Amino acid sequence: FLDAQALNTEQDYLLARLADYGRAAGFGVIQGLEVHAEEGKARSLVVEAGHGLTPSGAQVLLTQALEVDLAALAEGQRLDASFGLAGLPKPPPYNRSGLFVLALRAVEYTGEPITAYPTSLEGPRSTQDGSVIEATAVTLIPYADGAASSELNQRRRHVAREIFFEQSLKGQPEDVLPLAMLALDHGIVRWLDSYMVRREIAQRERGVWGLGVAPRALRVAHLRQYSDQLDELQAQRGNDARFVASEHFSVLPPAGPLPVSGLDGDTLRHSFFPAEMDVALSLVPEDEVPALLDEALRLPPIDLEMTGEAQAGTSVLVLMAVPRPQFHNLSQSLSKIQRPLPPAQPNLIAKRSPILALEQLLVRRLPTVEEGGDGVDSTWRNLLAQQQQLWFVRCRNLAYKAEVVGQGMALAIDEVKAEEAVSKRITEANLKTRFNKILSHATRPAAAELTRFLSSPVLLQGPEVALKAVVAELERAETVDSRKVRALEERFAQPDFGSGLSRLQALDPAFASNNRLQENLAKSGRLAELDRLARTLPEASLAALAKNLVAAGGSSDEAAPQRIAEAVTRAAKASAIAAPTRLSVLGSPRLSGPRIINRG
Repeated sequence: FLDAQALNTEQDYLLARLADYGRAAGFGVIQGLEVHAEEGKARSLVVEAGHGLTPSGAQVLLTQALEVDLAALAEGQRLDASFGLAGLPKPPPYNRSGLFVLALRAVEYTGEPITAYPTSLEGPRSTQDGSVIEATAVTLIPYADGAASSELNQRRRHVAREIFFEQSLKGQPEDVLPLAMLALDHGIVRWLDSYMVRREIAQRERGVWGLGVAPRALRVAHLRQYSDQLDELQAQRGNDARFVASEHFSVLPPAGPLPVSGLDGDTLRHSFFPAEMDVALSLVPEDEVPALLDEALRLPPIDLEMTGEAQAGTSVLVLMAVPRPQFHNLSQSLSKIQRPLPPAQPNLIAKRSPILALEQLLVRRLPTVEEGGDGVDSTWRNLLAQQQQLWFVRCRNLAYKAEVVGQGMALAIDEVKAEEAVSKRITEANLKTRFNKILSHATRPAAAELTRFLSSPVLLQGPEVALKAVVAELERAETVDSRKVRALEERFAQPDFGSGLSRLQALDPAFASNNRLQENLAKSGRLAELDRLARTLPEASLAALAKNLVAAGGSSDEAAPQRIAEAVTRAAKASAIAAPTRLSVLGSPRLSGPRIINRG
């Protein structure tokens, strides 16, 4: 007969096979299960819906978002007792202090009591649970790190070293799925770190050939944990605050974001890394940053607790991302796209390397030459001042590079037809006299470069106000050379240039019909920035910007172009979308510049 024992045996067999499959796939979060603090409640957390697998292969599932009350005393005590975590007396949950791992655990319990009829005439009736219910329980697991309970912020850096550098699995039993680590101070959440113990199952990868390389899930989690903690530090101390990495971190990931304040824009020195490290600043095209970060994740973490001699063997490259057209022009104007970054402690003689001491001695013997505004250092300072985000990667000590297999060549065009098309466009826009005046004080290479630039579809077939803006900006220069033309081309050479202006004209008819406004837009010198801003702003913000522009530049007074420039600048500063896009560490970047590939 098919009785309860047979059904339980069948269920145990099925669960054992599912656990085997789960262990083969690896453990981690499959989808969802993000943990975040609930606004206005210092003793509550919210776990989003999702599912994952524990290291033992059991599946945990939350069908909807769950609010976890850390002050739920009775249920917390019962769970701790049933899971074997209440062996020693401890303070009540509302008075807990220290580090804890928030985890999910698969549990079973019986319920739904039914009447059990007797099997004999004299037997009494009884009740028993008729169902075995599978559930997911949320539990807190204490994390013992051996530090003082009052140093919660400093304990975070020590725990990060244990987990990401020493690859410790302390506080993570086999039958639970860790989701986050939190620091409690008498039951109140002081900080919450999701990626300290959370692992994504899709990013799980074993070490390479058993040579000690950490799994990819651990490396990616270290990068995200460092990035989140860095954002918290900047939110607390301000984006312009300078701090040393070793004060808050004991180990850094091999690649990650770097605060712009870690570099001194005036002296071109760094203060974020240890003084003994070999640090250099390099220009890279912005579309290559994700590939460089992904490649650097293969390297070991950067240990900040090593001695000075050991630190000297570590090389770090600070990446300054620029659009690819701008990178091409800078690589031609600068002798090198890399430059060393000395530490910000020039008087630290005890830690100064011998080669640096010899260089300083040589500098004292050389005559001092004042560098003009167009010097190499000035170019680096200007580029650094425009950066919103920097990145660092750990460099290999074994240098390698790919050999040159081809050479880029400019594509030939019909120059006669291009020049005729440019002349016709200039005449139709009533700019012939102004354009000839520009050519009169332009060099011959600059005139050829300007003709090639104006023959591009962006200006030849685009809005007329763009052509007028180019002419207005060139009129301000006393002499026009190829460098100034290329600098102007960088701002207007966008594949989708003009779409932002089209949005403005479609959204506000007064913007398109006001000829005086179009003239003042061309004279403001901010047309390219306005087009880029209008491509990314939401419709409500764009409508408000259009009204501000009409009010600021619709008149014929001489101050109208300046008011337009100020309105565009204010809108760009107020909008986070208008800022240069922060590249995704793990996904594909959102590029705003053109992608140019020269094939030899």
